Amino acid sequence: MTDQRFTELLGKQLAGEISADESLELKSILENNAALNKEYQLLQNYLESETEEEKNIDVVFDRIKSQIQVPAVPVLKVINTRNQIWLKIAAVAAVILIGILVYRSDLFISNKADQVALIKVQTNAAEMKTITLADGSTVKINSASELSYPTKFNGAIRDVYLSGEAFFEVKKDSQHPFIVHTKNTAVKVLGTAFDVKAYPNDAAEETTLIRGKVQILLKDDKKQLFTLKPNDKFTLADGKVLMSEVSSDQEEEMMETAWTNHQLIYKNNRFDEIARRFERWYGVKIVFKDPELKAITFTGRVDQEALNEALDVLKLIENFNYSINGKNVYIYR
Repeated sequence: MTDQRFTELLGKQLAGEISADESLELKSILENNAALNKEYQLLQNYLESETEEEKNIDVVFDRIKSQIQVPAVPVLKVINTRNQIWLKIAAVAAVILIGILVYRSDLFISNKADQVALIKVQTNAAEMKTITLADGSTVKINSASELSYPTKFNGAIRDVYLSGEAFFEVKKDSQHPFIVHTKNTAVKVLGTAFDVKAYPNDAAEETTLIRGKVQILLKDDKKQLFTLKPNDKFTLADGKVLMSEVSSDQEEEMMETAWTNHQLIYKNNRFDEIARRFERWYGVKIVFKDPELKAITFTGRVDQEALNEALDVLKLIENFNYSINGKNVYIYR
């Protein structure tokens, strides 16, 4: 954060001492300087993620300072008068932002070397498993997935590594954040329930929050932070992020977590997307002999029906044929 005027205005805003003219000046700076605007959003997102008690600027700074090494903030002798407190806040905010950047970068560094041992749990197609971690958190692992986790959690962060899909019920521990590492993201939580889908052969990664709060960091852009509230869904595809809201109707099964109850729900999904889910669900390989069929969309559900029954339901909606030869399924006109 090199712009001195920006730092001054930021401090005044955080202290509640910014004038109307200064607010306009700050707005103009943010609109005309993409780098400062990104840093501003970074700090705002970080402070918004804290509890009311933790939002105290000194508390935030002390916590960041204890987690990483950052430059000392110069001591300001005159600090108690209301019209000068922004000076301290500006100085602290500048250092906090440096700390956040460094601390977030550390989230993507694997701690595997510091752990006693990692357990790797794999599920086959048409198989699900439920495990309990050392901290009491539970994880339901979907088919064709892999989860690596330590026999016990050491250090300040509880790291696990996911390829595929899993539903997490994380034991709350405010002193030890729980982080799910996927190929492209890190999902950070304190205690909550959420679903993460990150299959290697899928075009998108998804995180859906059921309750609590999670923060998602992108591995290729460590300044990007996304905070989810309950029923929020984060989707990363082709380097672009889409934030959406899922159904909160208690009588309607949520599509993103229906698999935990042995159901598949699809809403306006392409046939090739549904086929990939069927492959993992039934343990088969689906081949489209007519590529045009891949783009057809369907809405429906599967409640533990056999594969041929599930395909017959789709045939009622769209005209196509299929044949099953062992573990191979062929789709054609």
